[in-house]
Amino acid sequence: MISFNFKRDEGLTLTEMMVVLVIFSMISAGIYAVFSTGQVTWFNTEASIELQQNVRMTLEKITREMNESGFDKNGVSQLTISDGTGVNGTDVVRFSMPVLCVSNMNVIDANGDVATWGAPLTWGCTDASCMDADDDCSTVDYKYIQYLTNSNNELIRRVLDNNNAMVREDIFARHILDFQVTANVNGDLITLQITARKNSSVNAVISASTSMDVNLRNRG
Repeated sequence: MISFNFKRDEGLTLTEMMVVLVIFSMISAGIYAVFSTGQVTWFNTEASIELQQNVRMTLEKITREMNESGFDKNGVSQLTISDGTGVNGTDVVRFSMPVLCVSNMNVIDANGDVATWGAPLTWGCTDASCMDADDDCSTVDYKYIQYLTNSNNELIRRVLDNNNAMVREDIFARHILDFQVTANVNGDLITLQITARKNSSVNAVISASTSMDVNLRNRG
């Protein structure tokens, strides 16, 4: 008798193939989840560091101006804090600093006092051309610098005249949620605190808060 012996084909069956596909899909989904989580974390961390740096840089720029303020020869502080009077309970700070109202003058007079208290029209100004409009010390055209926030969460730098009328306004920083200013008992140490908030590139809400102390160094 002749007999035939058929061997089973060693290829995968449809059921086995489906099992392999399910396992492969689960592994791929796990790898994607890990990668996606890592990517989101990286973007959020990068946005947080950038926001923190921007907040600190903003405080450092304000500090460079504010520490030039202080007390006049009569002991009157040239800095005023309006607590909670700004947008959403933020603070408003206004101050004067020594300025040059005439070219080639000295900011200190013969008695060792500040000759003229006023405000530079622009941040970083160091000469009379942007500290007084008419180059005449009998009038101080730019009297005060004022920092405050607006309804667009922007920190604003304003320059005011003797009548507190605004002469110039510049956006100093964006994404500012809170701005607080406090003074010590003697009024010569000011603490600034800024809280900022923005969305990262993956639409996560990122917040940063930084404070800085400012010593008012001028007297007289």
